[in-house]
Amino acid sequence: MHLAFSPGVFALGIVAGVLGLVLLLSLIVGYAYDEQTLLGLAAYLSFMVVAALVAQRLQVNDELIQRGLLVVGPALIAGLQMWLLKNRQATAQVKLGLAVMMLVSLGLLGFYAWLGPGEYAPAAAFAWVAVLLVFSAYLVRQSRDTAGPWKWWLVIGHGGGLATALCFLAGLARASQAYWPVVLMLLLQVPPIYLSLVWRSRLLNESRLRSFWANVTDPLTGLATTNVLVERLMRVMSRSQQGAAGSALFLIEVKNWQGLLNQLGAEFNEKMLLEAALRLRRPIGDNDLAVRISGGRFAVLAQGLSGAEEINALATRLVVSGLRIDSPLLSGVEFHFRVIVSDLKASPPLALAATQAWLTALTEHFKRWPGSHRSRSILIVANSGMKPPDGPKIDSEY
Repeated sequence: MHLAFSPGVFALGIVAGVLGLVLLLSLIVGYAYDEQTLLGLAAYLSFMVVAALVAQRLQVNDELIQRGLLVVGPALIAGLQMWLLKNRQATAQVKLGLAVMMLVSLGLLGFYAWLGPGEYAPAAAFAWVAVLLVFSAYLVRQSRDTAGPWKWWLVIGHGGGLATALCFLAGLARASQAYWPVVLMLLLQVPPIYLSLVWRSRLLNESRLRSFWANVTDPLTGLATTNVLVERLMRVMSRSQQGAAGSALFLIEVKNWQGLLNQLGAEFNEKMLLEAALRLRRPIGDNDLAVRISGGRFAVLAQGLSGAEEINALATRLVVSGLRIDSPLLSGVEFHFRVIVSDLKASPPLALAATQAWLTALTEHFKRWPGSHRSRSILIVANSGMKPPDGPKIDSEY
């Protein structure tokens, strides 16, 4: 018994709306996120619809064009599946399977072009579908640990397209209009594949963003990283030669860090980092850069300071901010901030390596904090010459 498809204009309008929406969203999302697979899906959908409608309009061997599209559609999606589900790289088995799939699909196209539908047409269609299913199952098995759950939507879309193509190619179903088999195949095939590609694109973009922000933002405290500090220092030093407003670098170390860890326990390490970062943000401006260097060491790059008085005032506010105990995270805990200050006004510009070396030399002053000033919290360091090998020179401390 054959299934008969004779939908009316209303059903065609619904299908056209669904496919049109998928086409539009594929173009928008593909362009916005530079996702080539979504643009490829839009091109595939456009080609299949236009080819079916043109063949119907020109009445150029409708049945042959229809069968050709029913073979080409699943074959192209199988190629997409191969590209997306390859296990990190296309192995020899995958390449061999793809070659076999292409040869079988071309053979089926030649069969229909040369012999047309006949008693062997159902067997040829079933054999072709079997090859594609084996190929798809192999890829899913190979990628079960490397591809995300989005692959199941891809499998559903590919399976829906294959089932529709088989029904019409094997003569299990017929349609009143020549374009309906292709349109029905696209309706079952394209929306799940679109969902799969969007899901995959979102996961890839999240991974790229995490990789990017890992270099510029500390994932625990939300402060900037040392790489950002070095890059900003280079820009500030270059602008200081042009007479821009004064800037200063403040390196902060929690003097009693190890003591607090011994008192509270190692499990409080992350809470201490979060609390130190929170208190560090309180006295600085919106345009100042707060950085986590390592462990209990931080930095603040402040710009727009008018002179030594403002620099000293900000250093004092940083020290005081560590003593504040009105915190819901670590109430009653005092951080004894030690601050090294370097005025960057009229600083000579340095290259990347020289800036990194200068910053390292400046940080070394925490290890060489003057023995006669152990109780002092602020150390003013002169940047004369800013020569990394010798390190910045101590100007004063208080």
